[in-house]
This record gives sequence, C-alpha cells and structure tokens, in this order.
Amino acid sequence: MVFLALLTVQTVRTSIRSSYINYDNAKEFLVYAHAAAGDKQILAQVQEISQRITGGLDIAVAYDNEALYPFWWYLRDYPNKVYFADNPTTDLRNDPIIIVGDTNYNKIAPIVGNNYDYYQTTRLWWPMQDYFNLTWNRIAYALTNPAIRAGIWDIWLNANYTQYAKATDNQNLTLTTWQPSNSIRIYIRKDIVAKIWNYGVSPTTQATTVDPYAKGTIQLNADQIVGSQGTQPGQFQSPRAVAVAPDGSLYVADSGNNRIEHLSADGKVLQVWGSFADISKGAAPGGTFNEPWGVAVGPDGSVYVADTWNNRIQKFTATGQFVKMWGYFGTAEKPDAFWGPRGVAVNAQGQVFVTDTGNKRVVVFDANGNFITQFGGGGAQPGQMDEPVGIAVDSSGNVYVADTWNQRVEVFAPDASGTSYSYLRTWSIDGWFGQSLDNKPYLAVDGQGHVFVTDPEGYRILEFTTQGDFVRAWGTYSTGADGFGLAAGVAVDSQGNIWATDAGNNRLMHFTLPKP
Repeated sequence: MVFLALLTVQTVRTSIRSSYINYDNAKEFLVYAHAAAGDKQILAQVQEISQRITGGLDIAVAYDNEALYPFWWYLRDYPNKVYFADNPTTDLRNDPIIIVGDTNYNKIAPIVGNNYDYYQTTRLWWPMQDYFNLTWNRIAYALTNPAIRAGIWDIWLNANYTQYAKATDNQNLTLTTWQPSNSIRIYIRKDIVAKIWNYGVSPTTQATTVDPYAKGTIQLNADQIVGSQGTQPGQFQSPRAVAVAPDGSLYVADSGNNRIEHLSADGKVLQVWGSFADISKGAAPGGTFNEPWGVAVGPDGSVYVADTWNNRIQKFTATGQFVKMWGYFGTAEKPDAFWGPRGVAVNAQGQVFVTDTGNKRVVVFDANGNFITQFGGGGAQPGQMDEPVGIAVDSSGNVYVADTWNQRVEVFAPDASGTSYSYLRTWSIDGWFGQSLDNKPYLAVDGQGHVFVTDPEGYRILEFTTQGDFVRAWGTYSTGADGFGLAAGVAVDSQGNIWATDAGNNRLMHFTLPKP
C-alpha cells in the first residue's frame, strides 16, 4: 500500500510538472513533437508592434509554410496577413514583419537584404532521442555505468538532464541548445524598428536601406525562351553556366541531368552528351558527370566542363568527343586538388581558368591541363576570396571573379608574360545575401566594356562597366518572359546581347539589350 501510495504521489507530481511547468519545452517524453514557446513570443511581438504602429491589428505580416502552423490561427484577426508558402519574392519588402521557418532562411536572405533585423527562437522540438537504435550492448552499458544510470534516474524523476548530459558529453540538452529542434525567425523592417525603439533617440543605422539598383532597373522581356523541365534533349534540370561558341552556338551545363547540351543559336539541339557517375563511389570515365556547373569554349572550339562534384575539369571537342580530364578531390594541396569547382573560362591564348570554389582560389592551366599559376585564397582582403563561382576574361586578359560570400566582383590583371595574375580592383554587389546551395552567381564580359552579373535569388541580372559603375538591371521573380525562378548562368552573343539560364524554371532565355 505504501508503494502504491508513492506511485500515486509521483503520478500526480509528474502530471502537474508536464501540464504546468514543462508543458512547452522538450523535457517531457509524454508529448513527442510539439511547439516551443517561441511561437507565442513572436505573436506577442507582432501584437505589440502592430498596436504601436497602427493602433490595432492592421500591420502587414507575412508568413511561410513552416510557420503555417500555428500562425494561420494566431494571425486570424490580422486583415493584412500574407501567406507566401516557400516562394518569397521581392513583394515581401512591402511587409514590415516577415515570419520564416529555418528551411526558408536562405530563400528569404536576398529578399530582406540589409533592410531587416531579426529575432530567432525555437519553433518546434522533440524529446531527446538517445533511445533510438538501442542495442543490448548499449542497454548493458547504461545499466552498469553509474553516471549514466544516475542521469537516467534524474530524467525520470525530475526531468533534469544535467547529469545525463555530463555523463554522455551531450551539449544539446539545455533549452537554449536543444536538439532535435526547428527554429523560426521574425524579421522586422528597420524603419519599423526605429519607430518602436524605446531607449532614447532612434539610431540612424535603423533607417531602411534603399536598393541602389532600383532606379536603374528596366523592364526587359526575353525575346527567345528555349527548353522546359525534363530529361529529353532540349529540356533541362537546373541548368547552370552557358557559353557561346565562336560559331554562335550554345553550350549549356544541364546540371540536374548530368550532361552538356549543344544548341544552335535558334535553340535547336545539335548534340547532347553525358551521363551520371559519382567518382567517390566507383568508376567515372570521361564523359560522365556529377552535376556539372561550369562550361566554357576555347578559341579553337574545345569545350571545357567543370564537373563539380567529381572535382575535375573535362575537355571535349566541339561535337562532344572526350579529349582528357584532370583533377581530384582535395584541399588545394596540389594545383589540381579541387573542392567543388563551379566556374571555368578560357582566354584568347587558350589558358583555362577554374574557380576552385571550396578552396577559395582560381587555378590557371594551359589547354592540356598543365598548371600555370593560381591566385586568391580564403579571406575578405583585396585579392582574397570566399566562395568564388562565376569567372570571365575580357579582351585585355583581365579576369573577373564573382566573389560570392564577400559580395563583390574582383578583377585580376596578367603580367607581361601572361603567367601571373595580380589584384587590380573590386566593386561591391548589393545582392548575393543568402548562402544556399543555389545562390551561385555567374558573370560575363562583352566587347564594349560591360560586365553582366546574375543575382540568383534576387531574380535579376545586373550590368556594370568594367570599372564597376552600375549601368542597369532587369528581372524579377516570374515564370514568364519578364523574370526568373533562379537566375544562373550568363553569356554574351556576337551581337552583344545576353543569353541566361533560369535554373528555377529550367530554361534558357535570350535578351536583346536596348540601344543606348
């Protein structure tokens, strides 16, 4: 009877603890997956901001598919709420408050840019899952190890994970570090932050940053669209770089289909070559690819492909016959030790320039793959790089690099021998905010001193002079001819007009530029 009485007391104690103390945290095993207190904290912030700005609940607040539960209900009395699922566009800049789950952080980054502050908290969490994949050996070890045994007892009796975390060296068992969990952010536009600032005069840094390219943005529709999503010749899956050959034909790195497509200037298929192979899991002979991202054409018509996740460069004839390849996975311990090379360019002398993205450098080879020189290196100082992707060479031999995570274009000049390159100049890009796998910009240089740069998750193309002066921009989020689902590769044709790949809508687009 005494034992049953103790169990009764413990049952009541556990019920009170789970219902009134630990009801919204992950310490209780009685609920498997449940919302954290962060959702209510965010709602309280939204309500306070709305009351102070509009005098009611009329503030415009946008939320994504990750925040659908519970904000579809929490925001039921907000007439200006906006649900954008997992497709954020620049229209969200009109909304003072944006609520986003962790799977969409990279998508929202280029939208909010530097114009929003955010607060991050936990949205959803699960109980500690050390009971997964139990074996008899693990059970025996837990029962015979006094520290782990005491930790398990303290979890059962008091929902206290301190001893167990120490015994298992688990750093993720406090409410601020808890895993597994999902996070959520509330983005608040800086002009709104300035209005609700409680501590003295609002800091001038809270003013909203104006898009420096807005006034130079033009409406420009594609006059030719080639392809659609699919695996047939002439169709694409996440196309990346595009290159224009001396004869005007096009080579497209059809990354998702692990192949190169050779098209005529009017979009007809000439050749298609390539199939999937992963060199880390077995043989990957020449002509097989693992997501090729880069393609370039040499002065003799040879085609060079950055076989990104096979960490190598492949060379082909103009009609797709394999010639040779070089490179392997490495951390730049040798010139051809690549880590995810994404860009390739060839100058008039036939030198091949490779952006070794993961190793934060550019490596230069001759047409046969013999090493010439390299430049770059990790960092943010002039001449250093962080996630270099797009690369192009102008008629003077200067090399332009899309230094993605430093948000700038860097220019390097050759010496008299053409075998060494030094830093020349740079200019900043007000874009490239996200660090997602898809946010990888490419660039191209024309013969008139202009540089064209893609802003992938900004859904646009930016045009500059070779000195870095902004000229114009075009594009928006669209499935039509006026924009992109994800702006990727870019190239200039013989008339000075633009070919660009749209990796989001799986197509190739041609733009005829307005005359000055």
